[in-house]
Amino acid sequence: MLKDRDLGILGAGALAAVFCLFLPLPFGGKAALGLGVLVVFMALALLRAGSDRVPLEVWLKRRLRYFWSTRRFVFQKDSAPLQLPPRPAPAPAAAPAPAFVWPVSLALEDGRAGQLVTVGLGTTGLYFLAWLAQGGGSELARLMAQLLPGS
Repeated sequence: MLKDRDLGILGAGALAAVFCLFLPLPFGGKAALGLGVLVVFMALALLRAGSDRVPLEVWLKRRLRYFWSTRRFVFQKDSAPLQLPPRPAPAPAAAPAPAFVWPVSLALEDGRAGQLVTVGLGTTGLYFLAWLAQGGGSELARLMAQLLPGS
């Protein structure tokens, strides 16, 4: 099941997509912008980053904490070079095939796709109702009159 974080992000995306109806654009532009906003928020809700596949905000917090943390540097003088004991040569091993690990993934397990479809269909339904309120009903009546002769 989706976690509270994912539901919050999906709800905020659906609300932002519905608020796109109030923009001073033609209806097609409102619908395209709302769909784009909804898709971006769905991707953010499911995005997992890093090698341990944590949510994006946890990964960013770790990266920023590492970026801002102080580091210890050791500076040696050149007057006394460091003498290391000789190492034995390592035994040759079979080289494994290089594995490509994708650093970003989407968490679609646990039936999350069903929840995404629910949010998407709910937002699409609100857009349909807004279209009907703006004169879409008369367009549907004209289309039905053309498709059904003799009415």
